[in-house]
Amino acid sequence: MKLQTKNLFQPLTDHLEAMIASGHYPTGTRLPSLRRLCDEFNLSRGTAARGLDYLRDKGLIELRQGSGAYVSERNRRSAGRNGRRIAVFSEHSDTSESYCAHIIVGIQRRAGSTGTTLNLHLYRYGEIDSSILEDAAREADALLLLGSYDSFIDDLPHIRPVVGFDMQKSYGFASVVGLDPSHAALLGCDYFRKHGFSRVKVIGFPMPSFRFRAEVFAFHWRETGGQVETFLPFEPFSADFYSDKTIYDRTIEQLEDPDCGYLFVSGTECCRTQQSYREKFGRDLADDRCLLSIDGKSLLVPGYPGVSTVTPDYAEIGATALDECLRRIENPGARPRRILVSGTLVER
Repeated sequence: MKLQTKNLFQPLTDHLEAMIASGHYPTGTRLPSLRRLCDEFNLSRGTAARGLDYLRDKGLIELRQGSGAYVSERNRRSAGRNGRRIAVFSEHSDTSESYCAHIIVGIQRRAGSTGTTLNLHLYRYGEIDSSILEDAAREADALLLLGSYDSFIDDLPHIRPVVGFDMQKSYGFASVVGLDPSHAALLGCDYFRKHGFSRVKVIGFPMPSFRFRAEVFAFHWRETGGQVETFLPFEPFSADFYSDKTIYDRTIEQLEDPDCGYLFVSGTECCRTQQSYREKFGRDLADDRCLLSIDGKSLLVPGYPGVSTVTPDYAEIGATALDECLRRIENPGARPRRILVSGTLVER
């Protein structure tokens, strides 16, 4: 998968489409002003306006003279033709700061082409439990889980097929779709070797899929003769870790060696560390150290500092996950699968 910038306004239109798809901007909502969009995406007024025209032509928004841009009434989702109902759960209630909205775009596009009805549930991290999923399963034909649910859910309902993204554990029942950790690791190895590093420090994260990314990279890097160590600043893990500034201060202390490369297995933690570094030193961490993040959030979330990253195509992942839901529904008793999607290295 190769990312291509089709238009200068594509980051703007991709973001707005994802926010509309995820319900962050519900039907009838007024979008941010043109001036704010220009500032947020560093675009000229004419380029941003062409982006809004593009979304209008797709039927996603309405442009009202003298009033602004609004999410179109035509964007309402009608009942599916095939009678299939899929409950989509996101572990992030604020989809503006995660990849989930971009996955939902792919899910909705595939749902529209297959006539599938979607029921979207947004929760704050850690607020959901197995009983909520069990209740949803009784009303749907399958569950689609976006996020690291195996970090805080003890079990999954077995009465309906389940497909998860960013889950390492399948519970012996769920299909799992995600970024191929081995391919991402090989891209990371190539990146650090290209920049002349023999030592890499991995900034880990205790969620199962992120921890596995760190382990796979360490294996491949040692195979090339490189030296690697892993730092886990988020252990013991708690749901309020984002508000703990001391975590990022401790992480910055681990980035003192300019002759070492640094791999962040999560873009969110990379972003928060970069922000703390700028607050402390007034400089961009990516200018002072060789950084690489895995997951591409810096390309998706406005305001994230620029950093080289390995990213999947999240819309492709959404379509793939929905197809797997339909396969499991239409073939009762079908075995769950682990579907890995290759990523692309995008350099800063």
